[in-house]
Amino acid sequence: MKTQNLFNLLKVGIATFGIFFVAGQGAYASDLKGTAFSISLECLNDTTGLLMGQNSAANGWQYAFDSNKDGMNGNYWVGAAPGKVNPYDISGMAIKETATSIIVAINGNMKLTGEAEQGAAGGQIGYGDLFFNMAGKTFDNAMSGGDLFGIHFASANASGVQQLGVYSGVQAKTVTNIKEGYTVATYGGLAGGGNSYESQVKQGGGIVGYGDLTSSYFTNNGKDNTFNLNVINSGNYLSGISFLAQGNITQQLLTTGYDASKFNGTQTIAFEFKKSSIVQSTPEPASLAGLGIVGLALASSKLRKKLA
Repeated sequence: MKTQNLFNLLKVGIATFGIFFVAGQGAYASDLKGTAFSISLECLNDTTGLLMGQNSAANGWQYAFDSNKDGMNGNYWVGAAPGKVNPYDISGMAIKETATSIIVAINGNMKLTGEAEQGAAGGQIGYGDLFFNMAGKTFDNAMSGGDLFGIHFASANASGVQQLGVYSGVQAKTVTNIKEGYTVATYGGLAGGGNSYESQVKQGGGIVGYGDLTSSYFTNNGKDNTFNLNVINSGNYLSGISFLAQGNITQQLLTTGYDASKFNGTQTIAFEFKKSSIVQSTPEPASLAGLGIVGLALASSKLRKKLA
């Protein structure tokens, strides 16, 4: 009888180790399904996002399409001057995950160096930083829980970090106050009142869109409708990025299987980074072995009690 109990308890311990080990392997593999990526302009005149797994992939690429009538452009509302394109319109985003890297492509009419604007800090308005979280949380909850990642890719913007690259444990901030954007005090940020970004898009005859995401992701399900965070304030530097395109479509980008016909923006910004840089924040196999040992130790403890 005691031998049978010993056998059963050892099975429990081994099973416990197996559960931790398999779960750890999944985390280490870093499947990005469910990861939310988002990007806003420094002025918050347009925002879009992509949710991995939301759409079927083509050549490994997943595409998210933003509304083409939600980029606020001053006196032209969501339109543009005659013969011009709206520089504040983002067309969409695409992501490809390979065995070793993650490739990001952002398409719109905004140049990587930004749009000249005399009243803005630095004399220009450009892209904010790219954010993503793999925890299945809203933007605010991911940031509060230390699960928010950020990528500083536009050196011309007013980010709180200087080095281009990927950051973890990100705390975000807004630069709308220095980039003639949708501040909380004057406009109500994203959706906080009649002068907010969403309200003005609708007043101008536009259609608000956030790609695969909704305003709930940014406003924490309506708890903070004045959301306007758009750049990294602080974070832990993980790795650099390598550009594949900085405005014009390149052969280097096309060889990844990217479909340049998906978006209609004049500018394509594409870069890649090593997947191992974000996998570092998941449990290492040694740690998982430790968890397995804990499982076996628990089983051994129970065994000693039964045999006593």
